[in-house]
Amino acid sequence: MLIIWRFILLTIIFLAALICFPDYPQTAPITVFIMFIISFVAVLVLTFFSSILFLGRSHVFNCIFDLAMILVVGYFLLNIMPQTDGVSPYDKVKNGKYPTESQIKKGLKKLDFTTEGLEEDIKKTSKELNKGIGEIQKVITKEVKN
Repeated sequence: MLIIWRFILLTIIFLAALICFPDYPQTAPITVFIMFIISFVAVLVLTFFSSILFLGRSHVFNCIFDLAMILVVGYFLLNIMPQTDGVSPYDKVKNGKYPTESQIKKGLKKLDFTTEGLEEDIKKTSKELNKGIGEIQKVITKEVKN
């Protein structure tokens, strides 16, 4: 279960980097995927050694390990990830150039995640929920009166 959790953490880190910094060349996803594989193998090895030393049973150790993994992998990913302008994402963040909403939308579009129609779906779902809540309120008031 711990390995699955760490796999999910790594996946979130790498997808977030690709989404937040979408100005990368076509070969960047391959570079990021190779780094993902290398970091996952390193995490597997470290998890194996920590379980041999019985450190893996400590929740505090696991939390510290996960935090260190996020920081180290994020640091290396943001330094190594290629960008079309030649400036690494780490340097952009260090200089105060944070991802904007348009960049995030561009990153989602590059990974084939679309947000079109999402607002309409949310409005439609909220209307249906409000109708359901209204019907439940009617039933409850009817039962209370009886």
